[in-house]
Amino acid sequence: MIQSVKVKNLSLSKDNVRKSNRDADLDSLAENIAAHGLLQNLVVTPLKKAGHFTVKAGGRRLRALQRLIETNRLAADHEVQVLVLEDDAGSAEASLAENFHRVAMNPADECSAFKHFLDRGASAEDVAKRFGVTTRFVEQRVRLAELAPVVFAALAAGEITLGVAQAYAVTPDVDRQARVFESMSRSYYGDNPDNVRRALLNGTVKATDAKARFVGRDAYVGAGGRIERDLFGDDADESWIDVEIIEQLAAQKLEAAAQILAAEQKLAFVTPVLATHVPYDMECQLYEYHPALRELSEDEQDRVDSLSDEGDALIRELETELEDGTPEAEAASVRLADIERELDAIEAARTMVDDAIKDQLGTFIYLAPDGSPRVHSRMFSERAIRQAGADAEPEAPSGKVAASRLSATLVDELATQRRQILASHVASDAGFALDLAIWLCCKHGARPRGVTQLGD
Repeated sequence: MIQSVKVKNLSLSKDNVRKSNRDADLDSLAENIAAHGLLQNLVVTPLKKAGHFTVKAGGRRLRALQRLIETNRLAADHEVQVLVLEDDAGSAEASLAENFHRVAMNPADECSAFKHFLDRGASAEDVAKRFGVTTRFVEQRVRLAELAPVVFAALAAGEITLGVAQAYAVTPDVDRQARVFESMSRSYYGDNPDNVRRALLNGTVKATDAKARFVGRDAYVGAGGRIERDLFGDDADESWIDVEIIEQLAAQKLEAAAQILAAEQKLAFVTPVLATHVPYDMECQLYEYHPALRELSEDEQDRVDSLSDEGDALIRELETELEDGTPEAEAASVRLADIERELDAIEAARTMVDDAIKDQLGTFIYLAPDGSPRVHSRMFSERAIRQAGADAEPEAPSGKVAASRLSATLVDELATQRRQILASHVASDAGFALDLAIWLCCKHGARPRGVTQLGD
């Protein structure tokens, strides 16, 4: 039997089978009820007190109605239609039946529905308000509705997940989406959202890239640069697609900084390097100059020790505790860059360069990971310089020194690059990867215990 009952005379039954996530997305449900009314009746059974009922199915709808009344968006004596069950024994079964046979709406249908309202002239803000969701949520769903037809059809058919579809929406270029989808559909890792994003954004630059930070968003856009924003990510996930403009602006800006530095320091040259490190082969073409160094003062030594300890602690946190991409990890990385700059400044202040040869020396200027220009900590010359008091022959260009003189940082960097090259090759050659896996299994698994192979 259907009848009208005041919300204040309804209470939630303990027989309601939904025990968890009772308040999930309750604000959205309340906004939807406020905009469209209660579209599905509550299922209730009568209590001993006349006119009072307990809700067996529809607990979230009841709490949403109560919230609207508490916020004065509905009258205190607001009435709703309910289905009254006289048989209390079957109420738990009714609650289970309502929740168990509910089928979630296909994401593709949801996207098409939101786009339908926008096509009819409604704004994203109006649609969001009427359905109790955020404006960003509506924009995200509409972006999915505008995917390449082959991608959207795969979402509707359940061939790809919502997360994969969101990865394709990182760019509005439907032709590029279709090409990548065709390629990914034949790939073993084609259902991985990160792989999809990587394939789509190949040839673009992230806003967090050192060059992008150095140039600045306003300068890039002012020069005609285009930006694609990932609606499913944060502001740092936007992609700058005109790489040529970034390279040109960054090169011009770094060249200007190099000229200013050379003039201020009265150096023979300052070579700009549009990278986050100075390539070793560029150093190899020059002679490294080793100026005399003064001893650190007591205050400077204490500061160096303090910064080194802090840097070591941050590195341990980044390696063991902090997750990549989190605000804490980003803050730690920024602090590490600040520490490195301060240590470089302290080290640079120790050098004592003879004014007679300073006009023969130069250095490099490059980019720090945060996009700020950084001056190389060492000095070089284009010709060999015999330093005062030195009986030995001038040193050869730095590229001809023995391997034992390579810095630990450079050795680590070369080792990392070697591993990355190997990993890239293995990942791109499935046949070789399989052969390598089988060989490693045989090498480490099939050998009798206690037997050592020559060369291990």
